[in-house]
Amino acid sequence: MTKTTVAMIKVAAAMLLLTCAAPLWAAEQPAAEATPLPAAEAEQKVTESRDFLVDLLWLGTEEYFHAGEWDECLRIARQVIEIDPHFVDAYTGPAYLLWSSDRDEEAIELFRAGIEANPERYEIYHEFGMYYWIHERYDEAIAQFRKAVERDAPRTVQHMLPNALERAGRKQEALAEWRALLERFPGDPIAERHISALEQELLEGEGPEATSESPSTS
Repeated sequence: MTKTTVAMIKVAAAMLLLTCAAPLWAAEQPAAEATPLPAAEAEQKVTESRDFLVDLLWLGTEEYFHAGEWDECLRIARQVIEIDPHFVDAYTGPAYLLWSSDRDEEAIELFRAGIEANPERYEIYHEFGMYYWIHERYDEAIAQFRKAVERDAPRTVQHMLPNALERAGRKQEALAEWRALLERFPGDPIAERHISALEQELLEGEGPEATSESPSTS
């Protein structure tokens, strides 16, 4: 990390401490001199200082990442999580570094910690699903992608659920998910293409489920 970045982080940390201490300091002053901020305004200032510090710390991870100092990235990420447990990138980015270093159990634990702290954020379910997708653990990927869809993930992110179902050989389920996606996003060309291909494949009996279930082409 450059000296400039370190200095900026120290300044941000000092600002955060001063901001948090300000209400206490004001409370100790004589009543005539005290001008306490309204609670909402004080909370806003603390939030702004916290966010500023988190941004500066996260900037440091980029420098360490490009220098190949991944342990330093992980150390800073832990600090960021302590300051702001809702900063999702502090879970997903380091989880990638961990499993890239064959530390899969630690990566999974970090994904789960991120989900526990941010149960309604689609991003962390998607990234957890991508971990399983890359490792060809498709059933586990499907479970995570489904949760991302349930949390109104963007259209392109929602593509991963039916894609994973196809990879897992669950063609009928994949077809149903592509059709549901097309209802949510009319005119999606990728969904239309997959629906057409799956309908044809299952109709011709090439799909593993075609022998026990006839697809609807309506």
